[in-house]
Amino acid sequence: MTDSGQAAPNDVIQPEGAPGDRPIELQLDDSATAKLYSSTSRVWGSAEEIYLDFASGIQAAGENKALLKIDQRVVLSPWGAKRLALALNQVVANYEKMYGPLEIDQRKRLLSGAASSAE
Repeated sequence: MTDSGQAAPNDVIQPEGAPGDRPIELQLDDSATAKLYSSTSRVWGSAEEIYLDFASGIQAAGENKALLKIDQRVVLSPWGAKRLALALNQVVANYEKMYGPLEIDQRKRLLSGAASSAE
């Protein structure tokens, strides 16, 4: 990983297995990878699999109803999900170190923005 939290073009990884295995250079090719923006996600699962659902937003679907159209679903093993969680924690911590804390409560963000614009 680079300092910006982006995957480097060629990462060096330690393969799983016996101690002393030599690290290998992993060459990444994402030239044909589709990109999806997601503002909403849902995480759920079972004993065997963890599901990550990604959606672009909630849409009104009538009185007191909303529709969340799932655009993409990623299925992970619990071990893969844990490794992803650790990697995401590290990337977010690096982001907050560089740019400041991220407030996930939208009401607090709005209040904070209004307070700073009033100064």
